Amino acid sequence: MQTYDRIMIWGAHPDDEILMAGTIAAMSDAGCEVVVVTISEGNAGYCRAEWAETIADLRKQEAAACDEILGISERVFLGWPDQGVRHEWKLTRLLIEQIRRHRPQALFTLGPDDRNSDHVAVHDMTDEIVWQASENILADHGEPYAVPLVFIYHGHERMGPSIEVDVTPYAARKAEAWLSQTTQVEMLPRIRDRMAKLERTQEEGGTETERFVLWRRSTLTDFPELPA
Repeated sequence: MQTYDRIMIWGAHPDDEILMAGTIAAMSDAGCEVVVVTISEGNAGYCRAEWAETIADLRKQEAAACDEILGISERVFLGWPDQGVRHEWKLTRLLIEQIRRHRPQALFTLGPDDRNSDHVAVHDMTDEIVWQASENILADHGEPYAVPLVFIYHGHERMGPSIEVDVTPYAARKAEAWLSQTTQVEMLPRIRDRMAKLERTQEEGGTETERFVLWRRSTLTDFPELPA
């Protein structure tokens, strides 16, 4: 697998990054610094009324567990309301700051093929923010930086061509990361059955893959090298 020194992943909610957990674990193990930017608090993701006031804190704790399992180097919470992610100037500035601060070699973002409006909003704002981060504007938000590569890791069902990455050796860690999100597993109990199957993938001779689309470029059979 082609790996980089530093990557950044944008998630609309805590746990979105687990959709590419095998790739995160593989890159982290290879020495890559993985930075996750979680835009919203995930404060609509609860199935018990008594969690309404505490769900954001609970999900931060679950995110910390995920970080430990997958080897995520840093997670930044932007504190946006769940179901309220929109392409607006204040959020644009925050994301520009993160790109310029961390200067990732590759950015992983969400795609347009999704029923969740927060996910689609992240996709819709990606191009403009990546472009503006590279321009000589907003001098108090860091030095301009052009992200070399942008990938879509979810919501790309109708898009292509794509890269398919075999993450079978990391299937059990991916399952562990999902199961660490205890509030979400309780809300969506079918996750538990799927993860039990995923944990057995390697011992049963199966495979686990993760698919990515290289945004606005032709794609190959592996993550491409950085542009010269």
